[in-house]
Amino acid sequence: MAGRHQFDQPIRSVAVIGSGPSGLTASRHLSEAGLNVRIFERQAHAGGIWNWQADIAPPLAIPTPPPSTAAFSPALTETTTLHAPRRIIDPLGKERALFSPPNPVYWSLSNNVPTNTMAFKDFPYPPGTDMNISHTLISSYLRSYVEKFGLDRLASFNTRVEKIERLHAPGKPRWRLTLRRVEQVGEGVLSEQFWTEDFDAVTVATGHYNAPYIPSLAGLDAWGKKWPARIHHSQGYRIPEPYAGQTVLIVGIGTSGIDIAQDLSPHVKKIYMVGKNEIVGPEGYQIMRRGQRRWLPSNAEALPEITSFEDPESAEGMDKGVITLSDGRVVTGIDSIIFATGYRYSYPFLANLHQDPGPSAVVQDEELLITSGEHVRNLYRDVFYVPDPTLSFLGLSVNTSAFSFFEYQGIAVARVFSGQAWLPDLAGRRQALAAHEAVMGDGKFTHFLGKEGERRYVRETVEWVNRHALENGAKPVEGHSEEWLAASDQIAELITKKYGGGMDVFSKTQEAEAGEGPKSNSVQKDSFRAQASSLVEVR
Repeated sequence: MAGRHQFDQPIRSVAVIGSGPSGLTASRHLSEAGLNVRIFERQAHAGGIWNWQADIAPPLAIPTPPPSTAAFSPALTETTTLHAPRRIIDPLGKERALFSPPNPVYWSLSNNVPTNTMAFKDFPYPPGTDMNISHTLISSYLRSYVEKFGLDRLASFNTRVEKIERLHAPGKPRWRLTLRRVEQVGEGVLSEQFWTEDFDAVTVATGHYNAPYIPSLAGLDAWGKKWPARIHHSQGYRIPEPYAGQTVLIVGIGTSGIDIAQDLSPHVKKIYMVGKNEIVGPEGYQIMRRGQRRWLPSNAEALPEITSFEDPESAEGMDKGVITLSDGRVVTGIDSIIFATGYRYSYPFLANLHQDPGPSAVVQDEELLITSGEHVRNLYRDVFYVPDPTLSFLGLSVNTSAFSFFEYQGIAVARVFSGQAWLPDLAGRRQALAAHEAVMGDGKFTHFLGKEGERRYVRETVEWVNRHALENGAKPVEGHSEEWLAASDQIAELITKKYGGGMDVFSKTQEAEAGEGPKSNSVQKDSFRAQASSLVEVR
C-alpha cells in the first residue's frame, strides 16, 4: 500500500489544451469542482476532430518529421515579441492551414461503437438516435454539450499552445504557457499575437490524431517529391469522387484503411491494400486486425508489405512507377496512394520532454514523455505524469468507447486536482507503471485496452474515487450502467454489420477467429481480457 502524493500547494487554476470530447468533459468537471479553467483551442470553435472541414491537409512531409515536431512546428522563436499583434498576408490560406490543419474527418465517417456508449454522463443522445450515426450528428451532439454547460465562456479559440515550461517559485503557479492566437481579420489577412498565462496545473487533451505517420520505405521520398499531389495520408482523405476511375493503393488494413476502401470502392477501378505480413500485439488487437482483412471490398486485393518504391526518374506518371513487394512481386499502374498508417503521439509544446529517435536517444530517462512517438511514457493510468502529476493527459487510451471513457478519466483528474481523491506517492506511481508495462510493454500497445480492459479501467477508477469520497463527503461517481454494458456487448456485431454484413457474417467471423486462435508474438503472454491493474491503493 502506497503513501499519498502531496501537492506542493493547492491547485486553483487549470489550463485545458484542446476542446474535443476529452477536453470538453474534463473542463466541465474541473469547473464544477470549483477550479478556474481556461480552454485553449486552435480551431475557431469546439468539437475537436469531429469538426468537418472540406479542405485537405497540407502536403505530406516524407519522411515523417520526428515526434517533437510531428504535430506542428512551433512559430515561437527567441526573437518573438509578446503582446504585439502583427498582420500576416495569407492569400492561399497556407499559414492558417499550418497553424490549424484540417481534421481527419472524411464525409462518410460514422461511429463504429454503439452511439449510446459514446454518450457523456447525464447527457444522452436524443431519443431514437441510431446505433451508428454520421459525424455531423456527433459534432452536433458536442455543440449541444458545450451550450448546456457553458463551456464556450471558458475557451480561447484560434489559440495554439506553443510552449509549456515548469516554474519553480514557491507559492506561485507551476506552469507557464506561451500562446499564439491566429485569426482571420480580412480576405487573405490574418492577425497574430503571442502572450503567456500561468496555471497551477495543465491537462493536455489534444488526442492522438494530429501527427500523421508515414513509414520509412525505400524510395518513397523520391516518389513524394515527384508526385506530391498523388500521395496522401488518411488524415487528408475527404470524398471518393476525385479518385474516380483510378487504381488506388492503400497502405494499411486497419479501421481507416477499410473505411476508406469501402468508400472508394464504387468509384474506382481497383484497390490494392497493403497489410503487415505478421500481425502482432495483444490477442484482442490481433482478432480485430484479422477480422478487418475479411471486410475488403470486392474490387480490392490484399498485398504483402512493400519492400521498395523503385526509382521514379524515368516514369512519366505514377502509373508507370514500380513498387516491389516483400514476396518479390511488383505492382504498377497505381494512380494514387493513401497511407492509412496511423499517427504518432506528439507534443511540440513540451519539446523538452521529447527525445527524438537517433544515436543519442536516452530511452531510460524517467522524465521523458515521448521517444519513438508510438506511445506516451511515464504516465500513471495513462493520465498523470509520474514525475509531476499537476501535468495530465486525456484521450490516449485506444480501443475504448471514447467519449464515455474519456469522461471517467476527466472526473478522476477533477477529483485529484480539487483534493477529493488522492494519488499514490512517487514510488507507488512508479510501481503501478512498471506493473502495467510488464504486461503491455513499453511501446505501441501500452495504451491498448479493448472491451474488457476498458470496463476494468472504469471499474477501478470508480472504486478509487468513491473510496476517497467516503472520507471527504464528495458525491459518489456511478460506473457503467446495465444499459451501457448491454450496448457495449453489441460492438462486434455493429462493426460486422457496418463493414461485412449481418448476423450470419458475424457468426462466421466468430467461428473463424475461434478456429484460427491467436498468433504467437512478444506480448502474447497477456490478453486484452486480462490487463494488469495500474491502480495502486493509497492509504
